Formats: sequence, C-alpha cells, structure tokens
Amino acid sequence: MPCQRVKFGGRVAFITYQLDWKPGDLPPTDKSDYLGWHEWAEVQHQAGLRQQQCGGCGKWFYPQELSSTVRHWTAFTYKKMTKRVKLTSPLCKICEPKP
Repeated sequence: MPCQRVKFGGRVAFITYQLDWKPGDLPPTDKSDYLGWHEWAEVQHQAGLRQQQCGGCGKWFYPQELSSTVRHWTAFTYKKMTKRVKLTSPLCKICEPKP
C-alpha cells in the first residue's frame, strides 16, 4: 500500500492512498491489505454488484470471485415443512470441484 510522509502542524503524518479500482476487478491479492480490500469492496458496491453466499463454505463473495459451477438441492418451506423448494447456490473458486 503506497504511503507518503508529510508534515502536518509541526508533526509528521503518513498518508496512505489506494490504487484506482474499477467495477469487476478482482480483489487485492495481499491479505494484509485490509484498507485496500474495503476500498475495492466500496467500488464494487457502488457499481451495483452485490455479494452472494457460496454454497460450499458459506462465505460471501462478489460475482467475479465466484465460479460458474452451481450447487442444486431440495429443501422444505419453514412453516409446515410440507412444500418442497428447489434451491441453487453458486460455488466460489476455492470450493469448485477440481477435475
């Protein structure tokens, strides 16, 4: 994460700035870049992209982080447990089955 050292009121301050993210970009690869991930996520959210839950691990991902594999299963409605419902959920690239 790039930073710049400046004098501010007689004291030293560090200003960190992020790269310019675009909608649809992949997230930062550096796992220690906490502020960078939030900056990236804000750009994705402002562009109208919404997170979806992975059907394998249960974590939430933006569409560009998900694979094209979809998991299908059948469940019952909550109230009477009599009506069957077909559900689908995408898998993330980590949970995607390897050939």
